[in-house]
Amino acid sequence: MSPRPAPTPGARRRPRTDRMTTVWLIAAVVVAAITVISRSALPQPLWTAIHVVTLGVLTNAILQWSWYFAKALLHLPVHDHRAGRDAVRRSLAFNLALVGLVASMWTAWVVGTIVFAGLVGAVIAWHGLALLRAARGRFASRFAVVIRYYVAAAAFLVIGCVLAGFLTVAMFSADAPDWLLDSRDNLTLAHAIVNLAGWVGLSISGTVVTLWPTMLRTKIQPDAVPTSLTAMPVLAGGVAVAGLSAALGWLPGVGLGLAAFAVALAGGVAAPLVRTAIRATVRGYASWTMASGLGWAVVCLLVIAFHAVAADDAAALRNADLPWLALLGGGGVGQIFIGALSYLMPVVIGGGPDIVRRGIAPLETAAATRLAVRNAAILLLAVTVGPAGAGAVRPLLWGLVIACFAVDVVMFARSGKTQAAARRALAAASPQAPGLSVSTTFPVSLGGAKGGGLAIGSPAPARPTPPRANGASSD
Repeated sequence: MSPRPAPTPGARRRPRTDRMTTVWLIAAVVVAAITVISRSALPQPLWTAIHVVTLGVLTNAILQWSWYFAKALLHLPVHDHRAGRDAVRRSLAFNLALVGLVASMWTAWVVGTIVFAGLVGAVIAWHGLALLRAARGRFASRFAVVIRYYVAAAAFLVIGCVLAGFLTVAMFSADAPDWLLDSRDNLTLAHAIVNLAGWVGLSISGTVVTLWPTMLRTKIQPDAVPTSLTAMPVLAGGVAVAGLSAALGWLPGVGLGLAAFAVALAGGVAAPLVRTAIRATVRGYASWTMASGLGWAVVCLLVIAFHAVAADDAAALRNADLPWLALLGGGGVGQIFIGALSYLMPVVIGGGPDIVRRGIAPLETAAATRLAVRNAAILLLAVTVGPAGAGAVRPLLWGLVIACFAVDVVMFARSGKTQAAARRALAAASPQAPGLSVSTTFPVSLGGAKGGGLAIGSPAPARPTPPRANGASSD
């Protein structure tokens, strides 16, 4: 999200794959604004709006940050090729495939869409296998549960890419068999479930287990890791049941699977996070934004699961759930992503406690107002789903939500510019100043109490510590 900080003399510069996320984040805001103003302005407007967010923004972020955490939690060597050189290659290959996929969808090119969807799946399979190989022999580590979530999530996105190939034929091919045309709504629902709940949902669930207490600078709950490890099979099983039931057209099974996922998410992941928040007190824009996103994600999943049980068929479920899927994206996943990035970006740019605080300051600008406006608009969107006459106000409410995300993008740019300038000034004033080395560790204590916790990237200190001055861009 930010300008490159001045490297220490002799430090090796690393490709900035996070810039991919930045480009797609800006594109997502633009596409969302265009879609709200005119749904016919872009080819395949609904598909474009969804996939620019899920594949462009979120998948790029997952590819980057999953290795960032893996290197720290698995204690991988700093120059491990799987997390360094290979991760950059995966990122470049993924984004080339994604651009090709969007172009193919816009031009209704069947072969191109299938090929590029297959390439996306191949890159994600490579990503998952690399994580699995890196974690081999290290799963006994207390915090390796996060990697299990990432590997399971990657498997679901590969399945989603296979389903995308069948859907492409059903959408664009004149020779599509009747059975495929008849199954299009069911396969679309299955595709959405395994991609959103499986790939995005599991990736986020695994990450917040360790990221949330780190954001609050407190010790992780003693039961958080074992509880999340117990919940993971239920979460993955819920996605599998819901996806298979959707493909077969059995909607009660979709509802049961999604309900199991939502309950496991609430009890196995969110409950320890709530207890951590009560003990440590939630402060700051990053933490409150993530907390809001987690709350909306659980609410939207429960509503979607209820609709699945009550709907007559996949088409009816699609119509009932489209508004709630948008709320899940904007109110849930979007806020989780913005909250995590608001915390991680200043820490990773680094430069020392004072410089990190300078980077955080722009992100806290009008924080309460931004949070209140966005979540009030999301609440009004939720309560106006369905009632006649609400259609006139909904575009205005979505405009407010999009505007808040646009402000986030601007604040990220200001934060990165401010912090990078402060790092350069410090480096110029004192070339040997500590804390300006290039590092990929996560320099915050994840435990900190006596005898407990994990310091990601450094030995566990005696108490929670603020961001240390050894952060920089990850691969």
